[in-house]
Amino acid sequence: MLLISAATFPIDRWLKQSAKCASIAFCVFIGVLALFSPFYPWNANDSYQGSLESIYKKDRTFFPYEAIGSGALALRARHALGWVSRLADEVTLIAYNTRPDIDSREANILLSLKHGKQQLTLSNGSVLHLKESDQGKGLYSSEVPTGLWVKPILLENGAVLVEAGRKLVSKDGRIGEEKGQFILAQEGGVPARYNPAQQLFALELKSARCFINDLLIQKYGGHEYSDWKAKSTLELAASCPYACFVSAGDYLLYEGGEWKVVALEQLKSQLPMAHVKSVSAKAIEVEVWDEAGFHPLFYKIPLFQPPRLQLKNETMPSAIRLRNATQVSCALGKRRVILKQGDWLLKTGTGWRSLRKKEEIEQYLNHRLKGELFIFDGIEKEQGRLLMKGQLFDETRTQVLPFSMPIESEKSQAKTSRKRKPILPTIERKVA
Repeated sequence: MLLISAATFPIDRWLKQSAKCASIAFCVFIGVLALFSPFYPWNANDSYQGSLESIYKKDRTFFPYEAIGSGALALRARHALGWVSRLADEVTLIAYNTRPDIDSREANILLSLKHGKQQLTLSNGSVLHLKESDQGKGLYSSEVPTGLWVKPILLENGAVLVEAGRKLVSKDGRIGEEKGQFILAQEGGVPARYNPAQQLFALELKSARCFINDLLIQKYGGHEYSDWKAKSTLELAASCPYACFVSAGDYLLYEGGEWKVVALEQLKSQLPMAHVKSVSAKAIEVEVWDEAGFHPLFYKIPLFQPPRLQLKNETMPSAIRLRNATQVSCALGKRRVILKQGDWLLKTGTGWRSLRKKEEIEQYLNHRLKGELFIFDGIEKEQGRLLMKGQLFDETRTQVLPFSMPIESEKSQAKTSRKRKPILPTIERKVA
């Protein structure tokens, strides 16, 4: 047996050194704990139902207010506890005003109380007082202040934060208030007894016709209508047609029973509006809002394909005779008329009609008058023969046929009694 004596192993000295090391380690631990204790989330469990006094100080926050509802600050109804959880279950977000002409700080919010079967429109940040139903099933809105309230706030990221509060009375009679907050889940739906898709302003856009190119404006628009040349056409109201010339990004206002193109600052919050989202070779996409702006409608208006334009000689001018360098006389239907360079002739159900007044031309340009259009461009001489030159447009003005019609010479005019085969017009087919 091996024996170790105290002389060979200094126990006293070892105990003294161990006690000294333990003291140093304990001091280090206390120092570290004191250094990091202010950052430890001691009250993490109170984040939803605790008093907001720990978050707010003098109406200032320690984190971006608009960030609530996203990322690490996401609040969900299922995370709320106790009375806040019940409110989150009772209150439902139907929609909020998304019209681009409305400031989000002033936007109305449409809420529903599930069990109360109420739909309520509240301004952003306003307080709604609640009361228990008489049967004790569900909550109702109250016109007078109560001990329970909610305040919906529309955030910049599109979420709706609800601040809630209830009054508490302690055993000794002191009155206090407990607060909480949660994010509303949107469940959709439409306002009671109202469907914006069935309103006249929406039905007009839904049944509109789309034409991408207006060849008449491009060729004869001039400086006054230069802004229309790069735009597409929305033809509306088939019973009493009119048109709006639009491009991507344009705004429309429904006023006086008609849509019209306006600037963003000209929109009126009490009237329906629309925004042209995109224009392509296949369709025009439009987003539409009613006055409330809760339920935007989306319409994709496809490109209208008109039938191919065909020239029927029996309906065109005939027996054309020269009067002077800019005028001719010709037979149109059963009557003889005089045409001068620049005249516009509109084809109607009873024949051709001359558009001479400025008001008539403007009505035709805006699709209020419809029909094929013949424009007399002028008189030209080719290969020793005089020709009447012009353009024929179809009803949609997306197709055009340039053509030339021979003018009778003086000799041929003198031989009126001789029967001859009619001379047909020469057509240069250029259909766009």
